[in-house]
Amino acid sequence: MNREVQSAVLVVGHGSRRAEANEDVREVARRIAERGEFEIVEAAFLEIEHPNIDEGFSRLVEHGARDITVHPYFLSPGRHTRGDIPVEVHAAASRHPGVSYRITEPLSAHPLVIAAAIERIRETAQPPSAQTAWGANTERDLRQATAAPASFAAQPGTVYLVGAGPGDPGLLTLKARDLLGSCDLVLYDYLVGPDILQLIPADVERLYAGKVGGGKQTSQAEINSLLISHALAGRRVVRLKGGDPFLFGRGAEEAESLQAAGIPFEVVPGISSALAVPAYAGIPLTHRDLSSSVAVLTGATAGAGTLIRNLANVSADTLVILMGMAHLREIASELVATGRSIETPAAVIRWGTYEAQQTVTGNLRTIAAEAEKVGMRPPAVIVIGEVVRLRERLRWFEDSIAGQAEVKSDELQFVEVK
Repeated sequence: MNREVQSAVLVVGHGSRRAEANEDVREVARRIAERGEFEIVEAAFLEIEHPNIDEGFSRLVEHGARDITVHPYFLSPGRHTRGDIPVEVHAAASRHPGVSYRITEPLSAHPLVIAAAIERIRETAQPPSAQTAWGANTERDLRQATAAPASFAAQPGTVYLVGAGPGDPGLLTLKARDLLGSCDLVLYDYLVGPDILQLIPADVERLYAGKVGGGKQTSQAEINSLLISHALAGRRVVRLKGGDPFLFGRGAEEAESLQAAGIPFEVVPGISSALAVPAYAGIPLTHRDLSSSVAVLTGATAGAGTLIRNLANVSADTLVILMGMAHLREIASELVATGRSIETPAAVIRWGTYEAQQTVTGNLRTIAAEAEKVGMRPPAVIVIGEVVRLRERLRWFEDSIAGQAEVKSDELQFVEVK
């Protein structure tokens, strides 16, 4: 016997007197092995051709398989997959004690197969100009099937803790986009960008569950309860959070609540504003000559002294402080008191990655006054460290926005008014 293999796949075709039909099944098995990175995949046939199911099952066991997934390849979901195949597989498995198996549903009625068939029919039967118009009129199940690869499609009764990134919809991950297109319900936060909300299909329910300082609040207990109740009802739930759900987003608290309630969940990381916003302002967080360490802190609790105590213990070259605008002056003073030079460069970036992005720079002595002078308010990211000096050379996003505005302004000068 070869070295032990824990799992294997048996692809079962119907079997035909036409050699090319049987070779098609064998080729499919080879491609499944290659694309799915399964270690051992065998082709077998229900009738006529060999190996039959018993022979194919035995071959996998001889290769060391102890857990076998049987996949009917494009067989009718009728008597073959409900009757013939289970009977044959059970008989084969009974001759190999200790070997477990399972049988997948056939592909014949899978929404992705139907969607692919419709697309192939449309592209063949219609002129190119009409090939892209049909999708808008299909049913929601077809939209869900084509919106995402199977691995990215939302599943019933599951909650997805999804990071929406810092705001620019181009920074949303592919998995996050696909889940938004295949879910039933989205609970979203205050900082989720409006352009990202527009990616949610019109028939998907949206519930606002944000927390705004001094404004409307949705308690964490209420959010947890909503996630659990909707998942228990069998809905596909996306909890959409600005930035990354596990970085100052209370994603861990929600995950703990779901785990305690026995609700399946997945975490889909997002690009944090702590990383993206400085980059959009032309500020690298590390640089071979200037910074080899970064610390990310929350300033939301600075008034209670938590951040202040943390600052005394942080020695990173670059500090990124989120939710700290209300305590900027206090933060700067404490950093100087704990040993940072008063001339240490600092920046405040508001609405980072949006077209309205605004950046103010200074040092620990001046940054609070500079921010107050232009009326900087949340949401903003504070960056402190020598890397801020690089902004003047590396600023690209705001300059590109300004350049686009100048082009539009120049174009307006050539408009003739009669």
